[in-house]
Amino acid sequence: MYVSQATNLNHKAQRALSQILETPEKFILQVLDQYQEFESREIAKLKKDILNLQDSIYEKDLQIKSLENSKSYTSYSNVQKDGSSVYISSFDQMNFNCCKKHRIYISNPNRINEGIFAVSQGDFAIGKTRILSNNEIEVRLLSDPEEYISIKTTKEFFCIAKGDGEALTISCLNESKAVSYEIGDTFFTTGFDGIYPAGLIVGRLKNIENIENNLFRQKLDIELFFDPFKSINKRAILHE
Repeated sequence: MYVSQATNLNHKAQRALSQILETPEKFILQVLDQYQEFESREIAKLKKDILNLQDSIYEKDLQIKSLENSKSYTSYSNVQKDGSSVYISSFDQMNFNCCKKHRIYISNPNRINEGIFAVSQGDFAIGKTRILSNNEIEVRLLSDPEEYISIKTTKEFFCIAKGDGEALTISCLNESKAVSYEIGDTFFTTGFDGIYPAGLIVGRLKNIENIENNLFRQKLDIELFFDPFKSINKRAILHE
């Protein structure tokens, strides 16, 4: 009984307050709805601003890495102007982790349907196109076992590197020690393969392994700068 009376009293108090303020209940609900819509728009705008800031920081980091690794080597940033700006739409993580198929997919704004083209991000080599369609292009990463690339250091050491299915790594064999190299050396594209523009940054020498029963032969492991796990929705360059 007392609960019922208290409930009725509370309801009457709310109605009295509404009458005192001369504000219809529907108007209050409308104001609340408008506030929620405004709040949702502000949250969406904030999320967009954060994503734009993250993209800006990502691209600035690429520029810094490019400057750090180019050093005395001639920068070929002008090569980028000859390519088309595209976006990395997806990354095949399942096959990347289980089956040594290292692929990403990029947008195809110019509807290219034939040819093989190099893809880079800033001054950093990514890989080359494999399957073309109107909607997107499949790109085989440098670390894919089917990929080869001609590379060099600033000391004029040349080699043909290939992927072996290990994440962010390619390797090449050195048949002689005529030209010196050391851990930390940066490798660049030579342009000799006719696909990759000369001067793109590839990676850094991370390990030197001596080949058993061969005094001169060594395996060089090169850590790639491009990381597909951080690349989704980021801008890239298709070198047509």
